[in-house]
Amino acid sequence: MKKIMPLLFVSLIALSSCGSVEKRYDTKEYILESDYKSDFRILQLSDIHMANKDNRKKQYDFLRLIVEDAHPDMIVITGDCFTFGNKTVVKEFVNFFDGFNVPWTLTFGNHDEQCYFSIDWLTGYLNNAGEHLLFIDHQDDDVMGNANFAINLMNGSSIQEQIIIVDSNRYNFGEYTGYDYIHQNQIDWYERVVTYTKEENGGTVVPSLMFFHIPLPEFTTAYDEAVERGEIVPEITGDRREDECAPKTNSGLFDKVLALGSTNGIFVGHDHVNNYHVTYKGVVLSYGVTSTDRIYSDSDRLGGQVITLHDDHSFDIDYVYHTYEEVK
Repeated sequence: MKKIMPLLFVSLIALSSCGSVEKRYDTKEYILESDYKSDFRILQLSDIHMANKDNRKKQYDFLRLIVEDAHPDMIVITGDCFTFGNKTVVKEFVNFFDGFNVPWTLTFGNHDEQCYFSIDWLTGYLNNAGEHLLFIDHQDDDVMGNANFAINLMNGSSIQEQIIIVDSNRYNFGEYTGYDYIHQNQIDWYERVVTYTKEENGGTVVPSLMFFHIPLPEFTTAYDEAVERGEIVPEITGDRREDECAPKTNSGLFDKVLALGSTNGIFVGHDHVNNYHVTYKGVVLSYGVTSTDRIYSDSDRLGGQVITLHDDHSFDIDYVYHTYEEVK
C-alpha cells in the first residue's frame, strides 16, 4: 500500500502479535493437505479491501469474472482482504469464495485489523469457516502474526509441492514507524516446517512456494538488477509503477530461503500498481495483481495472477485482467 499511513489509524490499530507467548505447537499442527494434479493452477488475488460501505455486489461481480476466467485449482489471497469491514462482510467473503468449490486460502495484510472486529475474532472464525477454506491460526502459539501455516499438495501419498503461507504483519511502532516485517520466530518456524517436511519426504527437500503480503527488501534489488541485465519486459514480466513499500528492517527471511533450498517462488501483494516478477539468486520474486479498484489502482492492471505448477516443479506465471466496464 501507499507509504503514508493516516495518523488516525494509529489509534485504531492493535499491533499484530500472538498475544501472550505461551506454547510451541508441533510442526505438523501447522500443515494442511490438498490434492495436486498436473498443471496445477493457483490464482493469486490481492488487496481486495472489502468494506461495509462498499458496493460489494459490484466487487463480487468483478471478482467472479477473474476467478471464472482463471479456472483455478486453488485460490490464494495475499492480504488486505478487508478494510473497515464488519463480521457480515467477513461471512459474505467466505461464502463467496467457498462457492467456487475449489480449495482457497488467505493471509493478512496491513489493513486487515482496521475493521469492526478483533483479529482474534477473525482468525477464530476462519479456523472453522467454509467447506473449502484452508486456514490455521493457533492464537496462543510462539509465532508472530496470525496466518502462518503450510498446505501440502498431495500427489497420491506423496508430497508434490508445499504452499507456505506467512503473515507479514501490519505496522511497526518500535525501532521505527512504518510497515512491519517477518520476525525471527516466523523464520525459525519456516525452517521447522521445511525441515519437518523434508524428513516426512524421506530426506528429500520438498519444493515450495511462499505467499505473504508486504514485499521483502530484496524485491527492489532484484528489480534494479533485472533492469540492468535487460530482463524486464513489461508485456511479459511486468514492471514497476511505484516504489516498493518494503519494511525498513531486513529480518533475513530471504537468506534463510536460500539456505534451506526449498522455496522457488515468493508471491506478494501490497503495492497496488506493481506486477513484475524477476528471478533473484534462483528464486522468483513476484507481485500479484490488485484484484479490485478499492483504495488506489490502475484501470489496466486489475485482476489476478495465475501460477501454473508442473510435475517437474517448474511453474509459469500469467495474468488475468478485467475492467469494471464489464460489470456495469
